Amino acid sequence: MIEVGRGVVDEAEMDFPDVPLLFGRFLVLGGFLTEADITGAIRVQRDLSATAMFVLVEQGLFSLEEIERLRACQRDAMVTLREAARRLRLPASGDLDAALDLVARQHARLGEVLVKQGKITRETLAAALEQHQRHQDLRGF
Repeated sequence: MIEVGRGVVDEAEMDFPDVPLLFGRFLVLGGFLTEADITGAIRVQRDLSATAMFVLVEQGLFSLEEIERLRACQRDAMVTLREAARRLRLPASGDLDAALDLVARQHARLGEVLVKQGKITRETLAAALEQHQRHQDLRGF
């Protein structure tokens, strides 16, 4: 049994499609939260998550002019940020890798946003994450 926003539900009664589900969609389909709850949390998540370009400038790895050159190279060649930096012979890859790792660590997780907004308890979040992982694993995703 899992406690959800509207009561307690037996996991076996929850019917999820046989396709990979993003966690937010899983929470809505499982009755944990509403579409509006997820949409609001995703907006906050996006606003809190620093973009790679911002972090690269903030860390002093690139100037704004270099960022413009990087973005132009990415658009023109349709390559990753790392590849654009390599092509333009910009900072050592170790520095770039460290900065991109920093970006990944600063990413606000949807579940944390929902808990801090009071939309879901930490316990319910943990149960939903476990159930979501089981869904993905059982269907080979």
